[in-house]
Amino acid sequence: MNDKPTRQPSPGMSTLLDRFSFLVPQVEIKETCPYFKDREATFRCCDGMLAAPMYRDLLDDGYRRNGFILYRPECQGCSECKILRVPVADFKKSKEQRRIWNRLDGRMEVRLQRPRASREKLKMYRDYLIYQHGDSDGAATPFSYKAFLMDSCLGGDTLEGEYFLDDELVGVGILDRLEDAISSVYFYFHPDYAQYRLGTWSILYEIELARRWNCAYYYLGYYIADCGAMNYKARFKPCEIKDPQSDAWEQFSR
Repeated sequence: MNDKPTRQPSPGMSTLLDRFSFLVPQVEIKETCPYFKDREATFRCCDGMLAAPMYRDLLDDGYRRNGFILYRPECQGCSECKILRVPVADFKKSKEQRRIWNRLDGRMEVRLQRPRASREKLKMYRDYLIYQHGDSDGAATPFSYKAFLMDSCLGGDTLEGEYFLDDELVGVGILDRLEDAISSVYFYFHPDYAQYRLGTWSILYEIELARRWNCAYYYLGYYIADCGAMNYKARFKPCEIKDPQSDAWEQFSR
């Protein structure tokens, strides 16, 4: 059966969470903004084990998953974080994306499984953080790796993709499989293979996976126009964007 799954619009899950606050209590956490270091961010958080049955709807309300925690930014005077998703059936690779895809197509093998830790993956993750984000303080520990990339309130619906290029492990991606969507969680790669644009290749692979699984949407997480680490997501077109405080999705036109 190949009919595309359909869903009814969410009535506003923040209201639903408030209504059931005795079951899913929420807290506010303030910390330095991870995207603009000169700003303070406020995150609304809840126990993902309690809210997991609602997570598909909470995605459309701006929530993301970090291990066992669901969160969304609610920063006073700032609305930079937008939700971005790709309608899978409409997606078309750009000329540059086709070039990146074709360079590795037939050479790359992706093995999907439940998340598993290894010394090789932890080292690759640390090397990636140094290369990609300048994180040289050794903050990535086995505990923080497990909490972020292995723990999940979604159980078996969280999957890990091991990316092998010519039998060499070159990247690892985490995704959540939902009723009619895939939500990308994180991807990291071996810096020695950066010339292959593995981050772009992994997104193209996950969109193809969503198509194969008959998903309607592929969620890339937050889009932030003035943040280079986050605005690349709009290159995967057509795509839709939504303010977490709004009920309406809009076609991204930039």
